Parts: sequence; structure tokens; C-alpha cells
Amino acid sequence: YDPKQIPLGEFDAMLDFKTWSKRIIAINCYFTKTATKEKFVVTVYCNNQTGRYEVPGSLVNFSDCATNAIYRIIVSKNERGRIILSKAEITEITK
Repeated sequence: YDPKQIPLGEFDAMLDFKTWSKRIIAINCYFTKTATKEKFVVTVYCNNQTGRYEVPGSLVNFSDCATNAIYRIIVSKNERGRIILSKAEITEITK
């Protein structure tokens, strides 16, 4: 899971596992892009108003969401050029 090789765009990805960040209030989500098998990690930050680890406008709370599930996600860059998860919705739970 190379943090420097994160694919951008909208695609399906398997959430393999997640870990609590040691430096900030966030969760590191480790995904595998289903079409290419690329492995990458993105960080989801805590919404201080709600206490949920979610992408704005999404119903997925990454603090208690399913792993080994397929999510339709959008990975993009914010106005400062940082990689962000800008959309997430679960599409399939696998076993």
C-alpha cells in the first residue's frame, strides 16, 4: 500500500482493512482497486461536529463500516493539492 501511488477518479475498491492514525484524529483506509488490483491508502478524518469518520454527504462511517466490502469511491485532490476521499458508498459485502 503505497501512499505515493494513489489512483484518482471514481471507481470500485475493496476496503481490505483500516487502522487508527497515530498522529491525527483519523482512520487510514487500505483499499484495493477492483479493476486493476492497485493497493492504496487514503485517510478519512473525523468530522468534529458529528464525531463521525465520514466523507461529507456520505452515509458511510469508517469507524464502524464493513471491511472486505466493495465501495464506490471518488478519490480527488483538494484545493491545497492533497489527496482526499470525496465520495464513498458501499456496493457489495463479500465474505
